[in-house]
Amino acid sequence: MRKVTRVFLVFLGLPILSFAWGPEGHRVVADLARERLNPAALQQIRELLGNDDLAAISTWADEARNQRPETAGWHYVDIPWNADSFSAARDCYRPDSGHPSSLEDHHNCVVDRIGLFRQVLADRHASPVERAEALKFLVHFVGDLHQPLHAIEEGRGGNQIHIVEFGRRECGSRPCNLHYVWDTELIEHSGRSERDYVAYLNGFIAQNHLEDEPGGSPEAWANQSFHLAKQVWLSEGGSVDEAYYRTNIGIVDMQLARAGLRLATLLNQTLGR
Repeated sequence: MRKVTRVFLVFLGLPILSFAWGPEGHRVVADLARERLNPAALQQIRELLGNDDLAAISTWADEARNQRPETAGWHYVDIPWNADSFSAARDCYRPDSGHPSSLEDHHNCVVDRIGLFRQVLADRHASPVERAEALKFLVHFVGDLHQPLHAIEEGRGGNQIHIVEFGRRECGSRPCNLHYVWDTELIEHSGRSERDYVAYLNGFIAQNHLEDEPGGSPEAWANQSFHLAKQVWLSEGGSVDEAYYRTNIGIVDMQLARAGLRLATLLNQTLGR
């Protein structure tokens, strides 16, 4: 099914290289979080969504981008390579004449948007439609922020870094690039289904005592992803081969696991009281 989806997107000419984690990664994050929600949070999610299937809405924010072009910049944060860490003033206001909404949007980054949508979700005076949309954005954006290439400005988050991926230079109808590898290809190369990956990561979480790791803030998650992006970076023409996969798949696993745990904590704190 994943292969069919990719071919379908290529056929339509859609920008398949711009999404974070890919559908399977986002669903895995949502599944991990769903297993850790307390009863009060689950009940509110059912009231907002009509069910408690977070995985089903985990890719909505990508699917809505064509109808909501103002949201394009909300999926990532462009931290400059030579920066020490995230700066809201520098990294969340990127006016672009090609995107008129960015001229006024001083929160045009995933870090700020997580905070803003959390406020909407927590507001019992907001309409159910507004709160449901905020929930959909949050489930997706927490996943986005844990994909390392969504936290670095260099090469448009790796989209402009062309690489050789397991011996091929073309991914669908486009040259392979580093961002797409981290969105989708490393997860697919594992060969695990969504259910298998969730089971594997639950064991990974227990083995590495990740439940005891401090949750932190979106700003801290951005800095963590930024430094990981520099660690896994390849130069133009670099090779993603079995050695690169074995070296870095543990980072993919760690970031998916962290995203699931942190999403659960965020939703429990926001809805579970």
